[in-house]
Amino acid sequence: MRAWMAAATTQEQNTLAERCGTSRQYLYQLASGFRQASAELGAAIERETRAMHRASKGRLPIVYRTDLVRACRACDFAQRCLGERAIVSEFPIVDTHKRLD
Repeated sequence: MRAWMAAATTQEQNTLAERCGTSRQYLYQLASGFRQASAELGAAIERETRAMHRASKGRLPIVYRTDLVRACRACDFAQRCLGERAIVSEFPIVDTHKRLD
């Protein structure tokens, strides 16, 4: 989530928050590890970051629910569907200290 937030503009972050029914501030709390997403929010973030990944032609990474929700990480179904990505997602190199907006 931290890599996604670093790669996204402020407008993209606001768009993700709106589409997922949460706030940009809450996304930052998820990215910093202060909060743990619910399964529903994790699924929404995965769905919307997948759509934004396509719209950005791959510039924005996909955040999988297994990156955000411990229960999903331990789920046999998620592990079968996602394979190794269920454990650790790989993102393109993103400078988390540089803002794009």
